[in-house]
Amino acid sequence: MARPTTTLSAPVGLRGRLRRSVVGALPEPVVRRIRSLRGHPPPRLVTLDELDAQLEEAAQLFAVSEDTARAFLRGFHVAPPPGRPEDPFSDAYREWVWALYHEVSGRPDYSIANEASPFDLEGAVAVPYPYSTGSTTVVGEELVARGFVVSTLGLSPPARIVEFGSGWGNLTVDLATMGFHVTAVEVEERFCALTERRNRAPDRLTMVRGGMLEFATEVPFDAAIFYESFHHCSDHVAMLGRLSEIVRPGGKVLWAGEPIAPMGYPWGLRLDGYSLWSTRTHGWLELGFDEAYFAEVLARTGWRPSRTRLPAGSPLADVIVATR
Repeated sequence: MARPTTTLSAPVGLRGRLRRSVVGALPEPVVRRIRSLRGHPPPRLVTLDELDAQLEEAAQLFAVSEDTARAFLRGFHVAPPPGRPEDPFSDAYREWVWALYHEVSGRPDYSIANEASPFDLEGAVAVPYPYSTGSTTVVGEELVARGFVVSTLGLSPPARIVEFGSGWGNLTVDLATMGFHVTAVEVEERFCALTERRNRAPDRLTMVRGGMLEFATEVPFDAAIFYESFHHCSDHVAMLGRLSEIVRPGGKVLWAGEPIAPMGYPWGLRLDGYSLWSTRTHGWLELGFDEAYFAEVLARTGWRPSRTRLPAGSPLADVIVATR
């Protein structure tokens, strides 16, 4: 199956730039009407005051079916608040993002402790995510995505890899089992314990409990991987800058399954129903990045990216590889 590989950048050419600038300038109701006429009706718009009622309905659906609940959450979004500063690299812009996080999460402050994930450790050892969802769609997309990451990696064991935000440890265990030497950086204590118990190659796995921004190494790695984790980083610009010290010259960084796509703003809290559920329910930081902005911030920090996708297989089979 063909794998379309592209550079990561803003739309090229006059038509692309015009389309981006015109659509970005249109009022939300007009954009929604245009998409409906083109056969792509957007999710319905709800207000923050209506959010808790929507999430309560989603909670009831999760008790019945993972797929039904996810479909319901995909069916609505919240509009970004007004007053967004123009410069996405400015302190004022960051304050706008954090003010929205505080409003959506209902929490006065953010710390990496907010990324805690409630789950039963013994149950997860027996039936880890995604199998615990009981959804053939969720399981199938996850398996395809992990295989796609491995096939895109372009390294052979026993290369040294650091994985940031390893979570359930699925990709971590895959890589260690293959013979890679993996250092997994994870803030959640239960995830660390779960990954160590699931792993069958203890000599090839090092678990480090802590935040990705806190991690340092004396010996740089051959590659760094973010699999559905970079969007939880509270200072993505600082993290990108630090990667040059973590990855050796000639090494690479992979972002897989990350929300890097056209947005109505450069970066900030994602406001689709599923992301809102995650932030409101758990306090998780669910950022998204416009692809043109992400290309710019990579360039500013010295990284040259390319992007490979397998959308027919899984929406998570989307890998950005960057080198210096």
